Amino acid sequence: MNKLLLNSIKSIQRKTPLWFLRQSGRHIPEYFEIRAKAKNFIEFCLDKNLVVESTKLPLKYYDLDAAIIFSDILMIPWAMNRGVKFVKGEGPILNPMVPDVTKIEKKVDIFQSLRPINDAMYILKRDLPSHISLIGFAGAPWTLSCYMIEGKGSKDFIKTRTALWEAKKWFKELIDTLIVYVAQKLELQARAGADVLMIFDSWSHMIPYPYFQEFGIKPVAKIIELLRSKKIQQPIIGFPFKAGTSLVQYSYESNVDCIALDWTVDLDWALKNLNSSIAFQGNLDPSSLISENNSYLEESVKSILQKMKNRKFIFNVGHGLTPECKIKNVKNVINMVRNYN
Repeated sequence: MNKLLLNSIKSIQRKTPLWFLRQSGRHIPEYFEIRAKAKNFIEFCLDKNLVVESTKLPLKYYDLDAAIIFSDILMIPWAMNRGVKFVKGEGPILNPMVPDVTKIEKKVDIFQSLRPINDAMYILKRDLPSHISLIGFAGAPWTLSCYMIEGKGSKDFIKTRTALWEAKKWFKELIDTLIVYVAQKLELQARAGADVLMIFDSWSHMIPYPYFQEFGIKPVAKIIELLRSKKIQQPIIGFPFKAGTSLVQYSYESNVDCIALDWTVDLDWALKNLNSSIAFQGNLDPSSLISENNSYLEESVKSILQKMKNRKFIFNVGHGLTPECKIKNVKNVINMVRNYN
C-alpha cells in the first residue's frame, strides 16, 4: 500500500498527510501508565517493548499517516557517558563538559549502545499498518552540544556560545564527533525499517549568525552525505527550530528533503524564499490545541492547507504537542485536514 507521507516528500499529492510532533506524549492519559513500568526515563527509552507500546499509543486515538519512534535526542550523550538523567520539574541533567578540558568520547559503539531502538524499530515495522510511515530521528550536533556543555536546558546557552569564541578547536572536535554518532543512529534506524528520518535542531536559534552555516547547516549536510555514502536513501526532514532568516540558506544547503517549520514562520514568506524543490512540514501553533473553545482553530488549519495546496507538504504542528493539549482538539484538526482533502 502507498504511504501518503512518504509520497508527499517526493511529489505533490491530492491528499495532505499529517502527524504530530510529540504525538505519543503526556497529553494521552495512558502514557503515564506505560511510563510507570520503568524506574527512570533512560530505562524507559531502552526497553524495546515500552518503546513499541508508546510509539503505537497515538494510533489508538488518531487517524495518522506516521508513527515516530518513541525515544529522546539525548540518547547519544547518554551513550557518550555524560550521565544523562531526567529530573521531574527540571528536565534533562547531564555531567557538563568543560571546553578544552573534558575529553571527548570517540570510541562509542552507537549500534550496540542503542540496540533497543533497533529492536523496537523491527517490531514496529512488522506491526504497523502498511500505509503508516515509520519515522526515526536524532538530535542535530549543535543542539546535543548545547546540552552537553551546559549540563541542562538553558534560556541562552551562554557556556556553549562562549565555547565558540574561546575554545573553537575543541568545540569543532565535539561537533565532528557528534556528526558521526548522529549519522550512525540514523543509519541504525534506517536499516531497522524507518521510512523517513528526522533531524531535530531544537536550539538552532542560539547559534550566532556568523556561525550558522558552520554549525547549523554543514553538520546536517555532512550527516546526510555520510548516510548516502552508506546507501541509506530514506528522505530526511530537518527541523531548525526558530532559525528565522537562516531558514533560507538551510533549505538550500543542508540537503534535507523536507524542512519542518515552527509556528513563528510566515508561510507566505516561506513560499517566496525557501527552496521550492523540497517539501515543507508544519506549522500549526501547538498552543492552539489547549483551549476548550478555540474559535480560530479551523480558520488557522484551513489557512495553512490553502497556502500549501500546490506544494509538497506534510501537515503538523510547529513544535511538540504539550501536556495541556486536548485530545478532542487534535481529533478535530485531523477531521479538518481529512475533510479539506
